[in-house]
Amino acid sequence: MFSDYSAGSIYHIARADFLQRTRSYYFLIAIGVCVFIIYSFVPALNAGYTIVSLGNYRGFYNSAWIGSMVSMCVPFFALIGFYLINNAVKRDFDTGVGQIIATTRINKVQYLTGKMFSNFAVLLLMLLVIAVMTIVMFLVRGETTQLELGKLLLPLLIITVPAMFIIAALALFFDSLSGPGRGFTNIAYFFVWIFLVSSGMLSQATDVFGVDTCMLEIQRSVAAAHPDWNGQHGTGILIIDSIGRCKVFTWEGMHWTGWIILQRIFWMCAAFGLVLLASLRFNRFDASGVKEKKQKKAWFQKTGPAVAADITAPLRIRYRDLPAAVARFSFFSLVKAELQLMLRGRSKFWLILTAGLFIATVFAPLDFSYKFGLPLLWFLQVLILSKLGCRELINRCNEYIFSAAFPLRRQLPATLCSAILVMLSLAVPVLFREFFSGNMYAVYAIIVGAVFIPAFAVSSGIISGGSKLFEVVFTIMVYGILYSVPYFDFTGGVPGSKELGIANYLLATALILVILSFLVRKRQIMHSA
Repeated sequence: MFSDYSAGSIYHIARADFLQRTRSYYFLIAIGVCVFIIYSFVPALNAGYTIVSLGNYRGFYNSAWIGSMVSMCVPFFALIGFYLINNAVKRDFDTGVGQIIATTRINKVQYLTGKMFSNFAVLLLMLLVIAVMTIVMFLVRGETTQLELGKLLLPLLIITVPAMFIIAALALFFDSLSGPGRGFTNIAYFFVWIFLVSSGMLSQATDVFGVDTCMLEIQRSVAAAHPDWNGQHGTGILIIDSIGRCKVFTWEGMHWTGWIILQRIFWMCAAFGLVLLASLRFNRFDASGVKEKKQKKAWFQKTGPAVAADITAPLRIRYRDLPAAVARFSFFSLVKAELQLMLRGRSKFWLILTAGLFIATVFAPLDFSYKFGLPLLWFLQVLILSKLGCRELINRCNEYIFSAAFPLRRQLPATLCSAILVMLSLAVPVLFREFFSGNMYAVYAIIVGAVFIPAFAVSSGIISGGSKLFEVVFTIMVYGILYSVPYFDFTGGVPGSKELGIANYLLATALILVILSFLVRKRQIMHSA
């Protein structure tokens, strides 16, 4: 009786959550991104990039090679999939559904297991689209007409499916923790993802995603078949002249040993162990243990004299006794209020880190302050900036804000100006040091970056209705800057970004994002009226 109830509870929780997720716009966007990835990551022979590089050789585009290439894109699917499914528990808490579930006989393990299988089902549906797209790419890019479905799709089944199960469990583990905020979780997973991607470099036994296991098998095959192979190899988005000029290596597919299968099963069992571990910390939507923060009056809150209790109000108020109504508006005061909303309630740890990095940009060598100090200092503000465009929706006060006088002409520009003012204030030491050193491009690029980041934060919040988009993309951009990727450079310090004119592109993008923010916000105001 109890076992039937347990299985039924898990099924219905998973089914309800699965249906809700697959009917959302975010799921359709994730599917579109995956289709784009498959199309881009099976490049044409005359393309200037490749995903799997073998030095002076290239793989023959048969079923085995295309299937292996797609399966080795699993880290990108894992990144997209996590951010698609990592809010199942928190959504139930916000909507009040979780409190209703807590009154039933469903225990914590049943609830979390149902949510995990829902996550896995969503990722499997996404993987089904990827499998169909893999067949399409074979028909488009294949160099042979012999379609072998086993060799084409078996890598997806053995490598990608277990990876999706791991991501489903990992997303639920992060989601069930009551301590960290959503923004911190979104940022923390990116670095966890980097660790998981590089885990296979330590040992084949620690290859969570299975990419290095597949690549090692390919290396052994090409070395055995072609002694003149130069030994070079790599995976990722690798820029080359043309893969069509390389010698051809025919890949017949992976030799799936029992060790590889057991390895994938082991990581799936370890991932399910995270669900059991999460059930120990899961509070079952009990908010009674959440400590309320003491409301301390900030320096900007004025304390007026208390009204005496014995003062009685007049019995009648005549219209002629009321003062004349005067329309007063101060944009400066509104910007000040936006700054107060943005900075109020921040933790001491954040203040110490921000102050420390700010002081470091003053006294550290200019090259370090410009290329590393300033991007990291701006990155510390990610959780503040990410709420700017969606703050009204998150706090459910959008009706009040949108019904105020001229929200497009007043409130939205004040939000942008306050964020730009914060970013410029943090960049003052580097700005002055670059100015006096004569590097005018650096001054221009920093000012553009101080405009682009708030414009991107506000527009992404308004368009997506949440903070996740900005938090993830901005984290990737800062990570790219630290590793000298010029296309992400919003400070102008990465070598090559000046020659590419990245600052000019960012300025144009910022203007487009600002215009888009006003258009979408205008539509939101009209629909809320």
